[in-house]
Amino acid sequence: MKYRSNIVKTAQMLLASCCLVACNYLDIIPPGQADFEDTMKDEEATLSFLYGCYSAVTRSTPFHYHAFELSADEAVAPPAYSNWQQQVAWGTISASYTTSWGSHEWNNIWNASYNEIGYIHRFLDLIDVLEPVGVTAADKEEYKGECYFLEAYYHFRILQAFGPCPIITGTIDPNVATEDIPGRSHFDYCVDYIVSKLDDAASVLPATRPTNYLGRATSTASKALKARVLLYAASPLWNGSFPYSNWQNTHFETPGYGTELVSTTYDRSKWERALTACQEALTAATNAGYELFDISTANSKADRDGVDLPFIPGKEEDTPENTTFKERVRMFQYLATANEGDNNNELIWAQRLDIEANNGGENRDYRLPAKVTKRSNGVYMGGWSADAPTLYTVQHFYTENGKLPALDNDFYPESEWYTRFYEGTESPALATDDLDGEEVKNDIIKLHAGREARFYAWIVFDGSQYSPKINNGGPLWMNFKNTNTNGYNLDNVRNHAGTGYLSKKFMDPNMFFGSDGTRNHTATRRPLLRMAELYLNLAECYAALDNTTEALNNLNMIRSRAGLDNLTTSDLTGSMTLTDWVRNERFVELFEEGHRYYDLRRWTIAPEMLKAGARYGLNGFEINPTFEEFNKPTPINQPFRWDERLYLLPIWSSDDANELYSNPQMIQAPGY
Repeated sequence: MKYRSNIVKTAQMLLASCCLVACNYLDIIPPGQADFEDTMKDEEATLSFLYGCYSAVTRSTPFHYHAFELSADEAVAPPAYSNWQQQVAWGTISASYTTSWGSHEWNNIWNASYNEIGYIHRFLDLIDVLEPVGVTAADKEEYKGECYFLEAYYHFRILQAFGPCPIITGTIDPNVATEDIPGRSHFDYCVDYIVSKLDDAASVLPATRPTNYLGRATSTASKALKARVLLYAASPLWNGSFPYSNWQNTHFETPGYGTELVSTTYDRSKWERALTACQEALTAATNAGYELFDISTANSKADRDGVDLPFIPGKEEDTPENTTFKERVRMFQYLATANEGDNNNELIWAQRLDIEANNGGENRDYRLPAKVTKRSNGVYMGGWSADAPTLYTVQHFYTENGKLPALDNDFYPESEWYTRFYEGTESPALATDDLDGEEVKNDIIKLHAGREARFYAWIVFDGSQYSPKINNGGPLWMNFKNTNTNGYNLDNVRNHAGTGYLSKKFMDPNMFFGSDGTRNHTATRRPLLRMAELYLNLAECYAALDNTTEALNNLNMIRSRAGLDNLTTSDLTGSMTLTDWVRNERFVELFEEGHRYYDLRRWTIAPEMLKAGARYGLNGFEINPTFEEFNKPTPINQPFRWDERLYLLPIWSSDDANELYSNPQMIQAPGY
């Protein structure tokens, strides 16, 4: 009988029982132990060891609220946090930066990934030697395939964040001579190695997994990841536009490349190679039964959960069109929260974070409003009000017409964006002894009306309904101007970002907080690879290769699901080119899924998008502001700035990560 257990739990079991500890990539062999053979004595022990190789996937994802990937222009955290994402956004990240979390945990992809690569190689060393009871030859090949996938994934996580990196191809003797320790390999060499491992994995892994093995690698995930790797490699940053053309090794050479680390010339064939991989990935995923999440599936889950349709401004009338729109909004809420067991067949590879749990978890509290439910004892339950989208985000979700608000002639003129949608109404009296009521919808502004479904599914704004049943079985209404409820409050200045918005992506629409102190919600499996990305990757490749028709066809797959009109060549203008449409669709569809950080860098537009003075919100740092005072575009008061060195993260030179001191072949990222 197959060992059936959660990957995270078995990883923890492995780490606790086997004491497999490594400090950095120079020390990647788990220390020898007299009973090491016990780690593969039978099928259960072997799988426990294998699952341990997945542990860094859940510990170093772009979804953790400390993650540096959150430093892009999608959202901001409260200024008092001063965490990893802010150190990058502020341009102050350094090789010596650490926090109470330690430089080796959660956000340091370098250490976590190289540690796991060490476990993987040890597993591969032992699987054919120890002959575990109950493990067949076919099992061994599958387990090896998972190791190949994970080795590729960890190397890619390092590559995308740190640039050209050491490629560790097998177990390294702990007594290796200093001069034989590998340094950074050329970026293209790293890509080829990663792709070869993904090809090896795809050749032996199954296309899908049953629900009791969710999170384990598949051939479909291998091909989808390969598509992303090659898309990145074809992008401007790594295809002729790297800003540090003279950065190279001094004491280490890559076979076939010498001391060069990044190619300085454009190569169209990289886009062609990426296109082929993206085509193969989409075909494989479709053949395996993966598909875009849809309204019908979401409605079935909503019926099981008892979740009503959401309130949408301007959609109060009970018409078939309005009902369909609201169902689409709810569908996008479930897209980001429904698991494979809920028939969410869009998830190709997903994981649950260590820091999240059913009915709890800091990563969920990070997004929740400060006050969600008033308990019977008078104490409020809620979260941190910390994940605050920027005004750029709000302005770059589409209107209901499928256009940017600023470019939609049928939308409100910009001079009216910050005026009342419900004209003739006025602000409600400030609630004092309870949460705000439905009348706060009077303060919804025109910028927040007539928008697309994804906007209402994922963005929380002043006057909006957060969720239909979260507040002790009833709706929660948001008033960011009321210091007594969810407005700026001097009693809790740490947990307030002040942009006038919150994100509710990944927040379960079935979430319930009771007046008796209970809370009920399901931890979300975060999408590391999903179908929508495959279409968007294809669209980008076609656009780069000047195939407008196919680029639009793939974009329209995503837009159609969003309920938006298909794009045609008439929509391509000087104000919105094909590239603009491709990039903005990624921004909206993949909002807060960890892509934006890398997209801005690989497109080499980060200097413009992340520069000082570019991030705005509404005026959320006021005590009980008036409607007019609050609804005013305001620079976010944090020291954001861009520096060219921020294209790459530094290799840490503190704590237990001292590669720069102990490895003469290793060089630091430029600018650090």
